[in-house]
Amino acid sequence: MKNFLLFLIAVVAVITSCQQTANPIVAEAFHHKLYWSDLLKKIPYSSSKADSLLFMERYIDDWVLRKTLLAQAKQALTQSEQEFTSQIEQYKEQLLINAYRQKLSNDSVLFTVSNKEIIDFLNQTKTEETPEYRDMIKLNYIKLSNPSKLYKKIKELFFDDNNRVKVIEQLMVLCADTIEYYLDNEHWFYTDFIENELPFTFSQMAKTESKDRFDFVEGRNRYLILVLDRKQQLQPKNIFEDKKMAQTLLQQQKKAAFLNQYQDSLVQKAIREKKAIRYPIVF
Repeated sequence: MKNFLLFLIAVVAVITSCQQTANPIVAEAFHHKLYWSDLLKKIPYSSSKADSLLFMERYIDDWVLRKTLLAQAKQALTQSEQEFTSQIEQYKEQLLINAYRQKLSNDSVLFTVSNKEIIDFLNQTKTEETPEYRDMIKLNYIKLSNPSKLYKKIKELFFDDNNRVKVIEQLMVLCADTIEYYLDNEHWFYTDFIENELPFTFSQMAKTESKDRFDFVEGRNRYLILVLDRKQQLQPKNIFEDKKMAQTLLQQQKKAAFLNQYQDSLVQKAIREKKAIRYPIVF
């Protein structure tokens, strides 16, 4: 007990000393330090005090997660797996983390999608066997709890047509603690597949909302949806391509759930073992 009290006194002294300096430490994780000056550089331009504080909290959460995953990746990956000579240095951390996440999700047994799951999924969509034109869509979406402190800032960035691509990094930081989000701009999905995962149809929402932007509440969840592009494609129903797309979507859902739970457990373990430390923000 005496040793523990001495340890607490030392920790308080260190924190107090840090807070009294012009550039205090706001977080530590695995021998890395995040300073106040580094945090200030990341605050979006023209943010209010409330928005800035919210962004800083989210940035610190993301920073601790990144450093925790980076430490685990360096330990788990071989030297050859850590070698990315074709990439510039500033992307190496993200590449290592991505490689580690990929290694975690490579075990196909963990994310097996049964034929019954595929059939059940397809049965919830139309089942006509004759060829028909099917609607396809490119979209981004964010699912938040309702109410959410993140909602106002995320919506402002998400629906900014002029700057949304430039602030994608800020969006990903803010979205780190949301229920679910998808910010990829490359992939097409069958509209009925997407509608199967959301509590509405685009045709219904088009009556009261913009045809490209949707902001609505369903139960305890709020959805922000941005339609990037639409097209139609002549396609039979429930053929091999349909099943393959359904299998891919279901596997991605399982992988996302697994990685979110695993990453959260890593950070919590690092905090318990004092390998990651959060200090209060004085703002």
